[in-house]
Amino acid sequence: MGRVEGKVAIVTGAGRLGNIGVAVCRAFLREGAKAVVATDMRSEQAQEIKDLVASDGYPGAFRLVEHDVTSEADWERVVADTLAEFGQLDVLVNNAGISIHGGVEDTSLEDLRKVMGVNHDGAFLGIKYCAPALAESIDRFPGGGSVINTVSMASYMPNGGNIGYHVSKSAQRMLTLCAAVELGPKRVRVNSVHPGQTTTPLLREHYDDAGIEWLVNLSPLGIESVPEDTAHAFVYLASDEARFVTGASIYHDGGLARHY
Repeated sequence: MGRVEGKVAIVTGAGRLGNIGVAVCRAFLREGAKAVVATDMRSEQAQEIKDLVASDGYPGAFRLVEHDVTSEADWERVVADTLAEFGQLDVLVNNAGISIHGGVEDTSLEDLRKVMGVNHDGAFLGIKYCAPALAESIDRFPGGGSVINTVSMASYMPNGGNIGYHVSKSAQRMLTLCAAVELGPKRVRVNSVHPGQTTTPLLREHYDDAGIEWLVNLSPLGIESVPEDTAHAFVYLASDEARFVTGASIYHDGGLARHY
């Protein structure tokens, strides 16, 4: 039996090959998920992602839908469509995220709000609109409903050159803790995973090979992480093995947090 056997999950930010969201979707299906609804603003690689997931050969259903995580109407639609097709929702992964480099002096208020809108507000809306359905998961699974926020090492690492991303991720970390306190009595667990220097398309947009090597060498392990490594942490938090885990921050950063 798979570790998330029979569960239905929504995973945001899963529309780019090579990112954490796609790796999480595939891991959930590998572990027996009944269905995974992947969402993203981007749709250019939709067919390639569908083909990749199909090639894995797992029986669970996979859907990839367009979704603006900053839109309340979009959240209402995605949740309603998921419930209409699959009759349940057990896991929410708030993985959508963007980054616009710049410090206090050279970041516009518009750019700051854009980053906060996707990284923090998108996660807030996801929890808000998914919570009622997730609360019903306890009727099916001893672990109840599970929210997993992809936060990042940026939540505890100050960086004067990327203020929007780091501030938004810090806010998302506190959102995780507050939601864990509020939703715990409803048996909805809320946790966060903090990936470190994971090689994804987003990382490569901001760092060349030398920059990525520098990031890798910051950690005691000194090895490069790939999205498939990180996906294991999401499987654990989504599973009933983590039924007593909420408000937790899993640092998946090769030991980088030792500095902070």
